[in-house]
Amino acid sequence: MALYPLLRPILFNLDPERAHEMSLLAARSLPSMRRQRGDDSVLKTSVAGLNFPSPLGLAAGYDKNAEAPDGLFSLGFGFVEVGTLTPRPQDGNPRPRLFRLEEDRAVINRMGFNNGGQQAALAKLSRRKRTGVLGVNIGANKDSEDRIADYVAGVQAMSPVARYLTINISSPNTPGLRQLQDEIVYAGHLGGIDRQCVDVFGAVQAPAPEARDIIFDAAFEQAWLLRQIADVAAELILIPV
Repeated sequence: MALYPLLRPILFNLDPERAHEMSLLAARSLPSMRRQRGDDSVLKTSVAGLNFPSPLGLAAGYDKNAEAPDGLFSLGFGFVEVGTLTPRPQDGNPRPRLFRLEEDRAVINRMGFNNGGQQAALAKLSRRKRTGVLGVNIGANKDSEDRIADYVAGVQAMSPVARYLTINISSPNTPGLRQLQDEIVYAGHLGGIDRQCVDVFGAVQAPAPEARDIIFDAAFEQAWLLRQIADVAAELILIPV
């Protein structure tokens, strides 16, 4: 029996962010529920040296504080990405900041990188068994004086528990962050971040060499800028998406 039709009226009577929090609480109880069937071998996918049991995964933004990755894996996701996590905790934007578009079956997210900080998430992820392809999405604090340093700090902090890292430079909800998409600033700092990634992954007990594949999450609006970024990334070990 499908539960969603029964739960939907209850959830939709709640504030969207409160409903989100309740769903995460439920997800934390899921590891005790064993999946009845494994993934079909036809779904196996390899990207940048990572082997995914399924191409369908959960992107960052749902489990911002790494509260329920194992429960989410038990639902059958081929990968789970937690975050966005910043070096220091931050509250994000004032509420309300999550809005339902019921007719479109969608939401508008204006959260603003609200999270409990990388160290709190690191403590949780360090206690879990290394199962599943776990990604960690890292960002910069909105009041940071050096956002590039924030990204480097995120790589250093979260690489021991991540199969891959996503460096989030494109959130429209963090004032000034999209300025990092400027060609000169971006091209000038990608190499520095990448060298730090190589240094860190060479120094820590990384799970596998493919952990060096860093994914930059950016919504580029200018085709010419995308070409420039692709040229820079081609010289490094990066995958722009």
